[in-house]
Amino acid sequence: MKDPALIEIMAMRGANKRISDACGLSYAAVSQWKRVPKRHLHKVAAVCGKSAQELRPDLFAKPESTGVAA
Repeated sequence: MKDPALIEIMAMRGANKRISDACGLSYAAVSQWKRVPKRHLHKVAAVCGKSAQELRPDLFAKPESTGVAA
C-alpha cells in the first residue's frame, strides 16, 4: 500500500516525470515507490512544493520525553 502523501503527489499532473528527472531515476522506478525514499526526499519535496516533513513525518518524529527535568 502506498503512503497517502505519495499518492497525493503522484496524482499531480506530470509529477512522476519531474520526480524521476530530478532524482535521476526511470519513470517506472518512481512508480514502484511505496513511500518517498529518504535519499530522494529533499529533491521530491522541492519538485512538489511540499516540505520533507509533510512527505515523511516518520523521519521527523519528536523525541519522547523521559520525564526527567533538565
